[in-house]
Amino acid sequence: MSFNAPKSMAEQIAQHLANQIISGQRVEHERIQELKVVDELDVSRGSVREALLLMERRHLVDIVPRRGAMVAEISADSVENLFDVFGVLVTRLAVLVAQRWQNNELDSLIQHLVLLQSIAEQKDREEFMAQVFRLLTMAYPLARNEYLHEVLVNMQPAVHRCYALAQRYKPNDGQAALVFFSALMTGVTKREVELLPGAVKQYFDHQLALVLAAIEANKCDKINVKNK
Repeated sequence: MSFNAPKSMAEQIAQHLANQIISGQRVEHERIQELKVVDELDVSRGSVREALLLMERRHLVDIVPRRGAMVAEISADSVENLFDVFGVLVTRLAVLVAQRWQNNELDSLIQHLVLLQSIAEQKDREEFMAQVFRLLTMAYPLARNEYLHEVLVNMQPAVHRCYALAQRYKPNDGQAALVFFSALMTGVTKREVELLPGAVKQYFDHQLALVLAAIEANKCDKINVKNK
């Protein structure tokens, strides 16, 4: 039996601010003023500070001495580095799950994949993306490696932010994700670990290309606005 403790106030605040950053409501280099968050959410300043430290650990904000917290930049270099490391970690996750799953532990993942297919058909892109990351989160405990689990949890919000940016500039129907997770599930279910690295690399290369194109488009938009 697993025990899921309720989220702390700091965790709830961090999730609220993370959603704003992922959705684009807060843009890179924007300062997050503690007192404004305190007033907006009616919470303590200590909880807000703790939340910002959580978000720094999750690569969504930078905390600068004497300037406070600012929304982290999304650059081509930072995204390439992020996807490079996250892809390696997801590959390791898939291999460990394939080697270590027991009894009926994959049932919930398979059911969630069916849910993803249903959402894709409805073309609800925002919900589809949220459930893609939910599927990843569900897989973390099955690897039975608490260190890998922790690192993936901390990196996932930054990757989610990149995916959301790509979706805003070039929405897609999620078919690439469905093909990827179906292939991954087949390899994991059959414990065919040799199939997993190639599947992960192909999918992450595809997604990285979309994110980099979105960054370039975003840069062009900013230049056009400045020149008006």
